[in-house]
Amino acid sequence: MVAEPDDPVMIVVGGGAIALGTAQELCALQGHRVVVLWRRDPDLARAVESIGAVFITAARPDSAEGLDRAGVHHAVTILALSPDDHLNLHAALLARDINPRIRIVLRQFNRTLAHKIEQNLPNCSVLSLAWHSAATFGAAAIDPSCFRGLQFPEPDGPLTGFATRIAEDCGVDGDTVEHAERVLGARLIAIDGASDFSHDAVLAGGAELVVYGEIAALQDTAPIRSVAQAKPEIGSRLWSLLRQRPHRPPRLNPILARLAWVTLTVLLTGTWYFHAVFGGAWLDAVYFVVATMTTTGYGDLTPDRSKPVEIVVAMLLMLSGITLTGLFIAFGASLLTRVHWVTMQGLRPVRRRGHIVICGAGSIGSAVIDLLLAHGRRLVVVELNPDATIVERAREQHFDLLTGDASRDTTLDLCNLAAAHSLIALTNVDTLNLEIALGARARNPTMPIVLRIAEASFAESIARHFEFETTFSAAALAAPAFVGLGRFAGSRGRVSFGGQEFAIGEIGSEDLPRALPPDAIPIAVSRADKFAIAHDLQDLGPDGRALLLVPISPFREGKDTLAAAAERFLQRS
Repeated sequence: MVAEPDDPVMIVVGGGAIALGTAQELCALQGHRVVVLWRRDPDLARAVESIGAVFITAARPDSAEGLDRAGVHHAVTILALSPDDHLNLHAALLARDINPRIRIVLRQFNRTLAHKIEQNLPNCSVLSLAWHSAATFGAAAIDPSCFRGLQFPEPDGPLTGFATRIAEDCGVDGDTVEHAERVLGARLIAIDGASDFSHDAVLAGGAELVVYGEIAALQDTAPIRSVAQAKPEIGSRLWSLLRQRPHRPPRLNPILARLAWVTLTVLLTGTWYFHAVFGGAWLDAVYFVVATMTTTGYGDLTPDRSKPVEIVVAMLLMLSGITLTGLFIAFGASLLTRVHWVTMQGLRPVRRRGHIVICGAGSIGSAVIDLLLAHGRRLVVVELNPDATIVERAREQHFDLLTGDASRDTTLDLCNLAAAHSLIALTNVDTLNLEIALGARARNPTMPIVLRIAEASFAESIARHFEFETTFSAAALAAPAFVGLGRFAGSRGRVSFGGQEFAIGEIGSEDLPRALPPDAIPIAVSRADKFAIAHDLQDLGPDGRALLLVPISPFREGKDTLAAAAERFLQRS
């Protein structure tokens, strides 16, 4: 099936959760057709058709034949969102060769390469999934009430986020909105779900506030949920000692026990025999047996060479001594090597306090580590198979690296969770992340826990049934950003509160002459690398950047279209 040229076509290349989620988001908007191009997959085909998109199969999605069947000649945008960076780039460049006016949106793992592609390829936006989602995971770990994080301005701006507050808990009840913003150091976006309010409005004590600002400022008013951090230092150490479970005595290694038993048996048997032979003191017999077994030679006591039995027994003692000594040395060396390896890998009890535990150091985990280290946080990283890079970084950047399975009780017990600020489960397996979270909750019920769950519906179910409030799907975080980038070069994703959905957009001062949507809400500006909250764009200045919120409901209801909005909002010529 080939897309008709009547409506603008948007092509999504990919077959994973991100591609499907992006296609679903696009289908919810108006004014274009959505085509998903991927390899033959009946289940994916049914899922694509169920959301109202067209599924086109191709043995090679990055081939001219496949792109032609998807309608690339009439397409306005191609979104290459497969997990294969090479395939994404090849498909996008080939589409540009066929249709020079097509807009390109790429998913790329390497953030540095992504930025360079954007700088050198016109009408192109590139998003690193790891870095895009890492901002939310990192921000939520610092402030558990944060439900969306981002760096503004991209790509190396400060970590910012949207969070919730209760006016009374923050000490701003009875204050005006203007005064509350100065106290909180954040932009007040909504009061009890309403985004339309006067700056002179007085806040009630129970008012629920949605605020936006730098995480560094937000954390000062973040809800304190960890009992371990609320206790004084000495008291908390005493508390941790009192609540420790009694430890069982260490179990002796069975191989070592058998070796010791055999050695003792040989020693006692030889001593008994030579005590009878020499007819002297027991100490002389023990001395002779030890000298024989350790092959240190004879001098004062020697067996009678005229008696073969004594010679044979002495020889047996020598052989058994050499054998047992060699086994002891080999076993001891093995134990010392293992202890040394374990110590080098960091499997040791953590003594930090107020630290953040990160379970999983993959692509997203590494990005979260970078963000939190830049934020000055103390980290404990747990990774089952750390590569040389993460080991070297642990030494250079002074964070604790534990090599082990974070779902095991013994590993979690090493992390000092009773004194931890929060924990982030970022492995690639959803059920493993859930197991880690449940194990961590058993050790510290008040500690904030951030979960990465791949499938959005599964993430919602886990959050609902297990009461993990900060559970995020990387695909769900990225899909709205890819949708916006399909037409708007500065799209940063989406945020929801008070029953409303808002697109997040970043623009530069060069975009100000264009007409912006009348309902756009400025929330922050950046001038000369200085972040500031904002209510308007009058003082943006040259080379400045601004962050806006735009309601999505007009696009969903058909009152506006992406094509029309693109001429007015955030699309660079």
